[in-house]
Amino acid sequence: MSKRTILTYIIIPALLIAGLIIFLRNNPQEPTPELLLERQHINFGTLPEWDGPVTRAVIARNVGKNVLRIQNVHTGCSYAKITGPEQIRPNEAAAFHIVVNPEILPTGKTSATATIFTDSLKTPSVPLTIVAAAKRFATLNPDVCDFGNIRPETAHQKTLKLAVNAPLNTSDVRLLPSNHPRLTWEMTPDPDTDTSFLVTVQLVPRKDRSTFSSLLTVAFPNERTLTLPVTAKVMAPVTAHPQTLSYGVAVAGTQPSLEFTLSAESPFEVLKVETPTVLEVSIMSDTGKQHQKRLKVVWHVPDAPEPLREEIQILTTADPLPIRILVYGFIQLGTAN
Repeated sequence: MSKRTILTYIIIPALLIAGLIIFLRNNPQEPTPELLLERQHINFGTLPEWDGPVTRAVIARNVGKNVLRIQNVHTGCSYAKITGPEQIRPNEAAAFHIVVNPEILPTGKTSATATIFTDSLKTPSVPLTIVAAAKRFATLNPDVCDFGNIRPETAHQKTLKLAVNAPLNTSDVRLLPSNHPRLTWEMTPDPDTDTSFLVTVQLVPRKDRSTFSSLLTVAFPNERTLTLPVTAKVMAPVTAHPQTLSYGVAVAGTQPSLEFTLSAESPFEVLKVETPTVLEVSIMSDTGKQHQKRLKVVWHVPDAPEPLREEIQILTTADPLPIRILVYGFIQLGTAN
């Protein structure tokens, strides 16, 4: 065997192994602590909010050989608080206490992930999943009274269900008077159960064309309240789509056209159309849809470069107020093809 072979395959590997052994003896590995939770998922179930906060505990163990220090605990939500030890000695256990407040739990089943931060190299952060659901002391179904799009000067009524879940004297549940003169409501016992009520909301006729909104309040004997938003949008008997026409930039001397549609829930006729002289409005053939009319607007573009900013007013048999269509356009000087 040559000297080079002996050097390459025997002496150099032996020297490397010896050096590694010396290094490990002079630099022993420092034992590290390690956090181990008995469970990383805790389910509180459904919590009645009238019973107040609920506490559960999770046992944590330090399975390492050094003291484990807890640096921080992040709950990951606003409805839970976690308290626990600042440190855990080797091979010992301690408890982390999780407190959930059902009053501020989101509606429905919810989940959050808390994180325990430690000084351990093996377990610098340990997750803990918290699952809970709140049972409200009372619920309205639906929780918003939305009348949707309504016609002016028409009465509307909706019935909702109020369920009382907390052990209360339901005879003391009452409705607070509405501060809106066009809104009335009443509450009657639900014939199917002793803990529910039927709430009937009436919206009396309105003339103005606008969005209606108000709040109704249910008062309970435990000094709690429950609010019910009421919304509606009062629409004209005949609506236009689109409500604004824009020709963009048109060449002087041309006659571009645009269309819009009038729609209603019952038959109607167009009585009168008021339009500026540069616009020509005509009713097109039947659209094939019931209670709908399509109109065409032709712009006789003048030679003057003034922009078009006009309004078309349409009077129908369905509404004493006219429908207004805004019309815009700009003129580009030039010659039509």
